[in-house]
Amino acid sequence: MANNGVPLQVSMLTKSNYDNWSLRMVALLGAHDVWEIVEKGLVILENEGEISSRGRGRGSPKRTYDKSRVKCYNCEKFGHYAFECRAPGNHRVEEKANYVEEISQEDGTLLLAHKDNERGGDNQWYLDSGANNHMCGRRSMFVELEESVNGDVAFGDESKVAVKGKGNVLIRLKNGDHQFISNVYYVPNMKSNILSLGQLLEKGFDIQLKNNNLSIRDHSNKFIAKVLMSRNRMFVLNIQNDVAQCLKMCYKEESWFWHLRFGHLNFGGLELLSKKEMVRGLPYINHPNQVCEGCLLGKQFKMSYPKESSSRAQKTLELIHTDVCGPIKPRSLGKSNYFLLFIDDFSRKTWVYFLKEKSEVFENFKKFKALVEKESGLVIKAIRSAPRGEFTSNEFLKYCEDNDIRRQLTVPRSPQQNGVAERKNRTILEMARSMLKSKRLPKELYAEAVACAVYLSNRSPTRSVL
Repeated sequence: MANNGVPLQVSMLTKSNYDNWSLRMVALLGAHDVWEIVEKGLVILENEGEISSRGRGRGSPKRTYDKSRVKCYNCEKFGHYAFECRAPGNHRVEEKANYVEEISQEDGTLLLAHKDNERGGDNQWYLDSGANNHMCGRRSMFVELEESVNGDVAFGDESKVAVKGKGNVLIRLKNGDHQFISNVYYVPNMKSNILSLGQLLEKGFDIQLKNNNLSIRDHSNKFIAKVLMSRNRMFVLNIQNDVAQCLKMCYKEESWFWHLRFGHLNFGGLELLSKKEMVRGLPYINHPNQVCEGCLLGKQFKMSYPKESSSRAQKTLELIHTDVCGPIKPRSLGKSNYFLLFIDDFSRKTWVYFLKEKSEVFENFKKFKALVEKESGLVIKAIRSAPRGEFTSNEFLKYCEDNDIRRQLTVPRSPQQNGVAERKNRTILEMARSMLKSKRLPKELYAEAVACAVYLSNRSPTRSVL
């Protein structure tokens, strides 16, 4: 209580009001000596060995604190503090622990712990789970930078640095390929490069921490990197950055300039324009002994296929052409979606089988083989088809191998090489469609119409046979 009977008000202790707070505590306790015992503790005089409190006069004896129970964190011995220790301090570790605070969503955060004093270089990237975005402090490492993006990055001690843009950093992989680290903040005051583990997780990367190692895999489980934990418990990834280069090509011959100006016109046309003086200022054009790469890429074309094969089978069943046509909608009355054709190359005779699924091709081929070989007394020597799954299954290939049937598979996406079967499909479908349309029959009768068309085709003249 104060002298006037009013309670003494003592404010909360903070860093800034310690002096005022201590004076109020002295007044509250009633004596300065009592406050010194609370603040400093008891002391022992060296010359008298008595317990006393500090006096106010100038002649008071020198005080020392009892350090017998004080343990040094450097040498782990009693009797002194760590800052007083004279032992070698090689194993001291300066470390700052990360702590998380509530930060406004507009600002980025970076909670990076300890970093050695040695400069790591521009190729070192620190993998940090406390950073919410990739960050880089060197402008020259960016190949694309959107400087309109700005903001602040907040550190653990509440200090902030400015963000001057966001862009992509070009890196070179060990195999020589190039990739981008995208959406990287440009922070000029940053001395280290930061890779945010959270941002990697959002992009589908798989990150695992195990046995002092950090491993990164992409969304297809392809191994990307494995980083060993450093002495100060950091994960540092060495990434070789690269600089995009633009090479300029110069033409010295004037003929090439006019070739480009006329939209890669052939040199024969340029020579004609020059001889007849049809273009003012066009000099004499000399055909250079070089090839234009742009013309090779832009004017290339596919050679046409020959209309007829250069070789033909000399005997029946020497070569069989086959193909599957479908799916055909609607399904037939027998629930068939496809039909399978076999054409003999020598006689052009055709056989047809109706299928519900493409997987039935192999079973129908075995039926066809048994039928024609028993009828003719000959054996099938070769079969030509497209390289589709129904003709290249393991059981199909093994069956042909066991029966000494040679397989002739066409080039993918080249139906012209299987032209006999493809043209027969068209002929049969045109005949069947014409019969159905002329009699206004439903489409579900296409199987009956196809069977009739095959029967009639085998009894009709064929130009390739005549």
